[in-house]
Amino acid sequence: MTETSKPRFFSRLGSSITRLRNFTLNALFLVLLVVFIVALFADDTPSVPDDSALLVNPRGVLVDQRSIVDPLAEFLSPNAPGEVELGDITGALERAASDDRIRLAVLDLDELIGVSAGQALVIGDAIRAFQASGRQVIAYGSGFGQSQYLLASFADALYMHPMGQLILPGYGGNQLYFKELLDKLNISVHVFQAGVYKEFVEPYSRTDMSDEARLANQALVDELWDDYRRQVIENRRLDPVLFDRFTLSLADQLEEMGDLATVALEHHLVDELLNLDEARARIAGEVGYAADGEFLRIDFEDYLAANPRPAGSGPAVAVITGEGPIMLGRQNQGVIAADTFSQLIRRAREDDSVKALVLRVNSPGGGAFASEIIRQELELVQLTGKPVVASMGNVAASGGYWISATADAIFARPTTITGSIGVFGIVPTFERALSEIGVQTDGIGTTPLSRAFDPFAGISDEMTRILQLNTEQNYEQFVNLVARGRNMSPDAVEEVAQGRVWTGTMAHGLGLVDELGDLEDAIARAAELAGLDEYRTRRLRPELSPREMLLSAFGVVESRGQPVAGSRILAVLEGAQRLLQTLNDPADSYAICELCLGPAGIVR
Repeated sequence: MTETSKPRFFSRLGSSITRLRNFTLNALFLVLLVVFIVALFADDTPSVPDDSALLVNPRGVLVDQRSIVDPLAEFLSPNAPGEVELGDITGALERAASDDRIRLAVLDLDELIGVSAGQALVIGDAIRAFQASGRQVIAYGSGFGQSQYLLASFADALYMHPMGQLILPGYGGNQLYFKELLDKLNISVHVFQAGVYKEFVEPYSRTDMSDEARLANQALVDELWDDYRRQVIENRRLDPVLFDRFTLSLADQLEEMGDLATVALEHHLVDELLNLDEARARIAGEVGYAADGEFLRIDFEDYLAANPRPAGSGPAVAVITGEGPIMLGRQNQGVIAADTFSQLIRRAREDDSVKALVLRVNSPGGGAFASEIIRQELELVQLTGKPVVASMGNVAASGGYWISATADAIFARPTTITGSIGVFGIVPTFERALSEIGVQTDGIGTTPLSRAFDPFAGISDEMTRILQLNTEQNYEQFVNLVARGRNMSPDAVEEVAQGRVWTGTMAHGLGLVDELGDLEDAIARAAELAGLDEYRTRRLRPELSPREMLLSAFGVVESRGQPVAGSRILAVLEGAQRLLQTLNDPADSYAICELCLGPAGIVR
C-alpha cells in the first residue's frame, strides 16, 4: 500500500464504520417502534375466570406512588427491588368484593420485601371489607417477616411451610455513631440545632444516644409494639399469654419444640404447616385447577387491568403524593423536589374542575426552605377557597409535618411517625485534618464574613453565631406555623415540639393531628369541606418527559427481582450519601427526622 493510498483506505474504513453504526441504530429504532405500535394497539386485556381466586402477590416494596425506572439501570441492577402501589392492592380487593366471579382471595407474600405496619393495616381494612362480602381469604408463605405476618394475620386461614421461619423481634435497633472516627480523622463537625430531641446530629457529635433521645424513642417504639401486639392478638383471636411467650422467650420455646415452624404452630400464630404443593391443593379444593395445573386464579394486577375504574367527570378532589426527602430543585426519583411539587399544586389551584386538594405525605423531612416553598403553594390553594387536607402515610415528620401544618385538616394512621418539630444544621470542616498533613490556610477579605465559611479553614465565631441564630429563627417559624395551623398557642406547641417524634395516635391526642384515618378518609373530608355530594378522585402526577413517556408505554415501571444481601455498613454509608445529596438548603437549615429513616437512608 502506497503512502498516498493509506489516507483513502482509512477514510473508506471510517465511512463504512459510520454507515454500519447508522444502520444498526436505525434498525434498532425501527424494531422499538414496531414493538411500541404493536403494544399500543394490541388488545391483551386479561379475562377473569368464573369461581376463581384473586391472587394478591405483590413483588417488591409497597409505595404510595410508583416511579418510572430507567431500563438501563434495571439492566445493570437486575436484582433491585421493584415497586407496588398500595392503592392497587386495596383497589383490587375492593372491586373483587362485589364481583361474583371471585370466590376467594389468596395472599402470597413471599416476594413482598418492603411493607410497613401502617400499610399492612390499610390492606387489612380492605381484607376485612372483602371478608364481609362472605368470601374467604387464605394466606400462605414459606416464612414471614414481622410486617408480612401482620398482613397475613388478617386471613381466615394462615399456612406456612414446615421449614418456614417466623420471628417477631418487635421494634428497635441500633444507631452508628461516628464522633470518634471523625476525631481520629481530625474532621470538625459544627452542629446547630433547635429542639432538645433533634437527634439527627447525634451520630456526628456523640458516641452514644442521649438520654433525651432514648426516652423519646423508647416511648415511640413501645407505642408501636403495643399497637402491633393488640392487632395480631385480635386478628388471630390469640390468648395474649401465648403471644407474649412467643415473643419474650422464643429461644426457650425453640429448644423445647425443635424448630421455628412448630413453635409458631403451637402458639397458634399459623393454622397449619403445609409445603407449596399441599397449599396449592388446599386452595384448588375451593376453586379448582387451571389449565397450567395451578389453582384457578387471576393476579391482582391482571384483575385491575380487566376491571379499570371509570375515569368519570365533574368536580374532582385532587390527590398529590409526596414521597421521600424534601429538597430544592426539580423532579428527581425518590425525593420531593420543591419546584416540581409546587407545579403540581399550582395545577390543582388553576384547574376549575378541582374543588379540593389532598396532600399525601410520606416523608422524613428535608430542607426548611424547600418545605416552606411547598407549604406556601398549598396556602395559595386555600386562599382560592379550595380546602387542603393532609393525609400522612408511614412517615410525615419534620419537613413532612411542616408542609402539612397549615392544612384545613390532618389525617394520620395510628402507626404514622410524625411530629419531630425541630430544626438543625450540620457543617463539617477539615482544617484540623489538613493541618495534620502540613497544609495551612490563609487569605484576605473585605468584611469579617469574607473568610468565615471555608470548609478548609473552619467556621469563625461570628459565622457560628449567625448559623445558630438562623436555626433558632427557623425553629420559631416552624412552631408559629404549627400554632396557626392547628389553632394552638406557641407555648402549647413548644411543649410537644423540641424535635420529639410521635405516633399518629399520640399526635392525635396532642392536637397535632385532627383525625385518625387513611387516604380515603382524607379524600372524603376534603369533599365534605368543599361541599361536594358527588365527586371523582383525580391523582395528579408530574408530567413525564418524552423519554419517560416511552418507558411508561413499554411498561417499564418496576423490577420484579429480589434485593441482594450486602454489607450493613456499606448500605448505611450508601444511604447516607444519597440523603446528603438531597440536603441542598441554601442556609444549611434542615427539618429531618432521623428515626424516620431506615438503615439505608430511605423512608421507613
